[in-house]
Amino acid sequence: MSVEVADVSFFYNKGTSLEKKALDKVSFSIAKGEFILITGEVGSGKSTLVRHLNGLLKPHSGSVRINGIDSTSKKLRSKIGLLMQYPQRQLFGKTVFEDVSFGPSNFGLKDEELNERVSASLTLAGLSHDIADLSPFSLSGGQMRLVALAGVLSMRPEYLILDEPTSGLDPENRASLFSTLSHLKGRRISVIVVSHQIYDFLPFADKILLLKNGCVDFIGSRDEYLQSIASPIPEITSFMKELQKCGFEVTSNIYSVDDAFNEIIRALGSNGVNENE
Repeated sequence: MSVEVADVSFFYNKGTSLEKKALDKVSFSIAKGEFILITGEVGSGKSTLVRHLNGLLKPHSGSVRINGIDSTSKKLRSKIGLLMQYPQRQLFGKTVFEDVSFGPSNFGLKDEELNERVSASLTLAGLSHDIADLSPFSLSGGQMRLVALAGVLSMRPEYLILDEPTSGLDPENRASLFSTLSHLKGRRISVIVVSHQIYDFLPFADKILLLKNGCVDFIGSRDEYLQSIASPIPEITSFMKELQKCGFEVTSNIYSVDDAFNEIIRALGSNGVNENE
């Protein structure tokens, strides 16, 4: 099971004087259980690409196939979960329970089985089941985003698409989101994150796709991305590269301060520095 995007091109206002090419021969694949980060500047085509992945848009040329099926097929609706950039628009229920249970209840779940699904989904999203009877609109913006995520997770999708998921989250809710992503990665669920916040998702990413003016400017592994001169890299990675140039035997494929600290301690230890001195 996989996602196959082949030579996808798409135009807005095609055939008019306002015609604009949004995607230009975009190709990539996502294996089952893979975590891919799609990034790029505003206007690079990220959101347009997402709308192709969940079947909201159909390419003017090329194809998008998921598990061998065209992405616009109704057969895929329960297999693909989308958390929009403004998830408050996905909320509509009088209570959190009503929102999170909407999808699975429409697929026949009820009573105890439905309650268990809602509880498990709230827990996975980093939320307490105690909020189930509250109005989602009485919660903070960050909690509302996580409730919307719980609603998506309640359908147990094979593919999860998150559009700018950290937008508007405070540190506590960001931590909840990252914990959720760790659990999903362990469950071999394919996760597609669209974000310009590259550094936040590097620890999870198996593959990175960089869009520029609707074209694929880079695609490869996290390590390949960090080693790419053409791609913007975290400051901490640049710092580790500078240490290498100064003769320190450190790895430059580092993307967090904690990892950099541990790597420097390791390098100092291997060079015979006694931490007790």
